[in-house]
Amino acid sequence: MNIIKTSIVLNRYLNTIRETNTKVTIGFIPTMGALHSGHTSLINASVKNNDITVCSIFVNPTQFGDSADLEKYPKPIEKDIEVLLKNECDVLFLPSNDTVYPNDYTQKSYDLNDLDLKIEGASRPGHFQGVCNVVGRFFEIVKPDNAYFGQKDYQQTVVVNRLIQITNSSVKLNVVPIKRESHGLAMSSRNIRLSEKGRQNAAFIYRSLVQLKEDISNLGLEQSVKKARQFIQAQKGAHVDYLLAVDSITLEPVKNMEDSKGIAVVTVVEYEGVRLLDNIILK
Repeated sequence: MNIIKTSIVLNRYLNTIRETNTKVTIGFIPTMGALHSGHTSLINASVKNNDITVCSIFVNPTQFGDSADLEKYPKPIEKDIEVLLKNECDVLFLPSNDTVYPNDYTQKSYDLNDLDLKIEGASRPGHFQGVCNVVGRFFEIVKPDNAYFGQKDYQQTVVVNRLIQITNSSVKLNVVPIKRESHGLAMSSRNIRLSEKGRQNAAFIYRSLVQLKEDISNLGLEQSVKKARQFIQAQKGAHVDYLLAVDSITLEPVKNMEDSKGIAVVTVVEYEGVRLLDNIILK
């Protein structure tokens, strides 16, 4: 595996490969490190379907509204390198902040059709504009054929899809299903901040989503969402930031299964001081 820290060297490396094989396909996984099995599922999907897989590790400051959250974000780079080697990643792109955002770079404000202001965006102003700036920069630098994102960050996948559309990018977005721990908790780099007991207990989030899906035939969508929210809120130490059924394209709230062609239920639960994201696709 090649570890590359500058865009100039990465461009030179990838261009040489493209010149040698004009049909080469490049897969790209942007990460902020602290890699776990959720990330490796993205890497494995890329390795399986592309000639070259590039994974970036960059803790992007523009998507953190809270500087304390940025400082607390885990950065176990040596362990991450071991994970990438084990999973046959070809290139680790490990840029500095100056490489991603050079002095002449101006932060862009993308027209995201208000997707960045809804749900998670309402709780984290500027977050998705920050995501789009860094993803846009990486697409410019890497020029991948395929990009891989996890379903766990559902709203992010919808936002990145919009970014690809408005920038007329040729990158194909591939959304990989959520990877879960054995008890059902969605895998996340933040999970290491939970106590061992808390990590086990937090499986109630996924259980509530599965039950919600089962309840729809009897209760309907609106009441099933209400029941799930009440169940989570009743768990000791749990606080529901939001739990909503939304349209899969507009992210507008949906009350009935007939109201939209695509519907997902998205939630964030704060537990032991950690914000835990999860979702389930209904159709």
